[in-house]
This record gives sequence, structure tokens and C-alpha cells, in this order.
Amino acid sequence: MGTVRIGAPVTSDGPAWPERDAPSVAKILQSTLTCPECGFASSETMPTDACQYYHECQACGLLLKPLEGDCCVFCSYGSVPCPPVQVPQPSCIDDDQARD
Repeated sequence: MGTVRIGAPVTSDGPAWPERDAPSVAKILQSTLTCPECGFASSETMPTDACQYYHECQACGLLLKPLEGDCCVFCSYGSVPCPPVQVPQPSCIDDDQARD
């Protein structure tokens, strides 16, 4: 049946609207990354369709990488988590649990 978005009316044929027509939720796209080494903060625009794994500090040159358990540098060092985390999508784990 594919991915069902929360809030989508469901019919016997699946969601009442195709995924491309599903309502969107406003996402915050600006986040302030703070370097854990020198404390330098920079305002950055986050990608909307992917996680950003690396960011080089403009002050000290440290290459920021996600902390264990985080998907990207914005979730680890940002003032706002990345867009995919802001609006979580069902995962294969959710699908497996729904079948139990």
C-alpha cells in the first residue's frame, strides 16, 4: 500500500490522496551550528531532503560530524534539528511493529 501519511484519509484502496499531493508541514530551514571546539556559531540553511553529515567550522577548521545516535550535524550541534527529524516519516520499523 506504500507510505501512509498521518492525517491522510484512508480508503480501501489506500490513502485518499497520492503522496505528492499530501499536505505539507512547515519546516524550519535555518539553524545555528555551534562548534564544540571553539564555540563559533554560524547560521546555516539546512537541506530539506537529506541529512548533512559534515560541516567545517569557519573559525577553527574543525570538521563537525554527527554524534553517535544523531543523523546529521544539525541534530548534534544545531539550534534546530534537521527537516527530516522535524517531520518524522514512518519507517520500516514502524511498519514491522504495525504488523505484529
